[in-house]
Amino acid sequence: MRKQLKVSTIKNYMSLIRTSMPPGQQPDHSLYLRLLRDYRTGNKRAVRKKQAFPITLPYLVAMMEKAEEDGRPIGWRDAAMFALSYRFLGRSSEGVDLEIEDLTVLDDRVVVWLAKDKTHQDEEQTVILHDRPDLQLVPRLRRWLDHLAAQGITTGPVFRHLHKNGTVATTFRTEIATVRGDSLRAQTVNARVKHWFKAAGLVADGRPVSSQGLRAGGATDLAAADATDEEIQEAGRWKKGSPIPRTVYVRPALAAKTDPFAKVPLHRPVSGQGRDKQDTEEPQNSDGGLK
Repeated sequence: MRKQLKVSTIKNYMSLIRTSMPPGQQPDHSLYLRLLRDYRTGNKRAVRKKQAFPITLPYLVAMMEKAEEDGRPIGWRDAAMFALSYRFLGRSSEGVDLEIEDLTVLDDRVVVWLAKDKTHQDEEQTVILHDRPDLQLVPRLRRWLDHLAAQGITTGPVFRHLHKNGTVATTFRTEIATVRGDSLRAQTVNARVKHWFKAAGLVADGRPVSSQGLRAGGATDLAAADATDEEIQEAGRWKKGSPIPRTVYVRPALAAKTDPFAKVPLHRPVSGQGRDKQDTEEPQNSDGGLK
């Protein structure tokens, strides 16, 4: 709190501390809750949550086309990754955890098998992603998978690190001994989103540009197209009854569509009407000069 951290950040830290304690030995947190309540009251900016800028289709298509512009494999990878993340409404960690065996690419759709996600920890899912002419998910994903197959890679992580010459860096992650192995890190996806957003000459509205914007963009497009709360919940695999689709996506989309002041007739003043001649002329001295 002395560091002026966001309330959500403090709550995340405290949750980690409590869950790390042995069962039945979690400390009483009533004092912490009281302090946090006082902190929220006296620090209004600490309560504000900055949502990611939604990367809706117009932004997404521009980013993918820019990534593919020079025909480099890294652009193929990023375009396929962005298209899948948008249509899948995937959380940042979900896309990079997918493996080739989890995907079935058909002519007009992609079938994704999920062992679990944040909401469904003990429930596997089969998610069907229908393609669209503007998204081109199937051809973009096939091109990337063909590039992997040409190098003998037909199993394991879908999205991987590449060398500058386009070959897959199969030992990239293991050389620096991380638990991610050959898989991309979520931070890498975040960096690629920022890179292509800027390279495409796009401008946000002050909200941060990040990989979360791909999920937010899909949900925002659904909300703008009058999808119901339940449809957005199902598409993004939010918990049933979650308030997030309505509060974060549906309400802002509805607000953007309607302007209550549009009901007020436009004021079209008649030239000179309502103004006194004395108010429209500069006061003058008796000799005609300005005072």
